[in-house]
Amino acid sequence: MSNKKGNNGLLILVIILSIILVGVMGLYFYIVKDDPVFQFIGRIISTKDGAESIRSRRESNDKPYDLTNNQRYSKDLVDKNNINILIIGPDETSSNYDTLMIASIDDENNTVKLINLPRDIYIDYSDKFKKDLKKKWSSYSKSKGIYKINAAHLLGEKVNYMDGKGRFGKAQYDFTADIIEEIFNIYIDDYIYIKPSSFRKLVDYFGGVEIDVPYLMKYKDPTQNLDINIKKGLQTLNGKDAEGFVRYRQGIDEKGKYKSIGDIERKNNQTTFVKAFLDQHMNLKNLGKIITIFNDLNSYIETSVNAREAGEYGKLAETLYKNKFTKVSEEIECKNVDIGGIYYLKISQK
Repeated sequence: MSNKKGNNGLLILVIILSIILVGVMGLYFYIVKDDPVFQFIGRIISTKDGAESIRSRRESNDKPYDLTNNQRYSKDLVDKNNINILIIGPDETSSNYDTLMIASIDDENNTVKLINLPRDIYIDYSDKFKKDLKKKWSSYSKSKGIYKINAAHLLGEKVNYMDGKGRFGKAQYDFTADIIEEIFNIYIDDYIYIKPSSFRKLVDYFGGVEIDVPYLMKYKDPTQNLDINIKKGLQTLNGKDAEGFVRYRQGIDEKGKYKSIGDIERKNNQTTFVKAFLDQHMNLKNLGKIITIFNDLNSYIETSVNAREAGEYGKLAETLYKNKFTKVSEEIECKNVDIGGIYYLKISQK
C-alpha cells in the first residue's frame, strides 16, 4: 500500500476550498523557480483531467476491523465521485481538534459543498477497538470526552492505527479519515491541518474579511489567549476578530446576560466565514498575494498534498473557477445527549 506524506505546504487556499485562479501557471513559471513549482506547473499543463488524476490515487479502505458498532449516518451527504478534503483546526489549549470541515468537490455539477462536523459528535466505538485501546492505555475509560469526534485522532495515535501505513502514512490522520468514511460514507482524499496561530496571519495577509456579525460576541478566557469583543453588524474583521468570530460559543449579550449559541450555530458561523473569504479574496486581483504566500506555507499548514498533486488540484480549481462554481453547505443532524455525565451530540442514524 502506498503512503502519502504530508511534506509540502503548497496551495493552502486550493486545499481549503479547492480554488486556484486562472493564470497561476504562467506567473509561477516566471516568479518562482524551485522544483516544487515546476512539478506544480507540470500537472497544470498536463492534458490529464485534474479530478480524474486525484480520484485515480484512491486506495481501497482496508481497515483491520469495524471501528464502530455499525454507526452510520442517516443519509448520504456526497456523491461517491466527489473529491473530499478534510480541513482541521486544532484547539490551542489542548490536543483536540476544534474544527473538522469537509470541502466536497462535485466536478460534474461544478459545486463545492462545505460539511462541518460538530466536534462533540459521539463515536460509538466497537468492542474490538476498545480492546485494542485498553492494551495501549489501560485507564482510557477514566478520561472524559474521549468518545467525541474531536479526540478521535488521539485514540488513533494511542493504538498506532495501521502501524502508520494507511493512506496518509500517519496514524492520527488515517484513523480520523477512516472514522469519517465508516460513519458518513465520505472518502477523504486529502487533509489540511491549519497550525495554531496561523489563522490570524492568513486573514490579515488578505486584508480581513467583511462579515455581517449577527449579534454581539463578547467573551474572555486568558487560558486560551482568547479575548472576543465584536459588535453586531456589517464590518471588516481583522485576523484577531475573525478568529473570535469562528471560535465564539458563549459569552455576554448586550444586556450583560450569559449567552450560549452552542456548537451547531458556531459551525454555521464558520461556514459563513469560509464562504465570505472565498467570495472576497479568490479573484484575479489577489493572484499576486496568493503566489507570494506559497513560499511560506509550511509555517502555516501541514497537508497530505505534495507539489505534483497540488497541480492536479490547481487544474481542477481552474475548471471550477471558469465555470463559476457554486458553494453550498450541509448541516449534520444531531441531538443533545448525556453519556456518563458528559455532553455529546448524537447523529441521526440509519
